[in-house]
Amino acid sequence: MTFCFGFRIFAFSFEYNNNKMLKVPLKEICEIRFGYYNKAAEKGKYNYIQANYFNDNGLLINDPTSFINLEKKDEGHILEDGDVLFISKGFRYFAWCYRNNFGPAVASAIFFVIRPDKTKVIPEYLVAFFNTPKHQEFFKQFGVGSSIPSIRKAELAEVNFPLLPFESQKKVVEFQQLFIKDFELSKSLLQYKSDLYQSVISKILK
Repeated sequence: MTFCFGFRIFAFSFEYNNNKMLKVPLKEICEIRFGYYNKAAEKGKYNYIQANYFNDNGLLINDPTSFINLEKKDEGHILEDGDVLFISKGFRYFAWCYRNNFGPAVASAIFFVIRPDKTKVIPEYLVAFFNTPKHQEFFKQFGVGSSIPSIRKAELAEVNFPLLPFESQKKVVEFQQLFIKDFELSKSLLQYKSDLYQSVISKILK
């Protein structure tokens, strides 16, 4: 699996670097708004998505534990399939794509909710853009000098986004999914080795 993944990295990098890339301001292909601010509850109609649900790679590591109810006037904050959440403040920046199988949800105020024009950009491709180390470091520069760094909505809207052709976007997403599978497999293997070691050493030291 790792050899296959490494070969795909080489092949994908060659093809990606040979694409002609159009760069456009994010505001031209996305609607950007703030997440919803309210007090979380232990029970509620909607999952209230928090930053601690994710690791630094934007992968879910915790099951939902925060919930919320909404008044009619606030139902515009309910997430739609394909909305991208991007953390707006703090010392780590990552993005995650919401899909309906997560369950009805609302993003907390620490996130920007980015709704891409799906005729122009695949949501998971947008996530891949935000989660590269290069762009994470770029976003950190916005908050330099602040005690709690934060990104302004106007700054985010002007960020130049590499708008590849749709077929190339699909390949980026496929490559991203391959990485996630490889990452999860490696994590499971390490856990298995750790459990095996603990089991053996416990028997030896009985």
